[in-house]
Amino acid sequence: MLKMNKTMEILNLLIGFELIAIGLIYLRVSDFSSAASWSIFGCMYIVMDKYSDFTNMSNNRSIVQNIKYAGAWIGFIISTIFLIYSLITV
Repeated sequence: MLKMNKTMEILNLLIGFELIAIGLIYLRVSDFSSAASWSIFGCMYIVMDKYSDFTNMSNNRSIVQNIKYAGAWIGFIISTIFLIYSLITV
């Protein structure tokens, strides 16, 4: 069970970064709403991992927590920018 929790923790981080990368790809083709949606979704993936008690997670928990904290802030910033963009353009 502990090995599965560590694997899920790492997979969530990787999936989150991949989804943010998809958002950046959409940004290159000037599809701002899709870019924001994918990036926000990726940030949500980064900050979630409630599979077990934090003490049973990986030994690098402080690094993971810092990445999750940064992901939460990035998601907040992208969401705020997307909200302002939507208010202006819609």
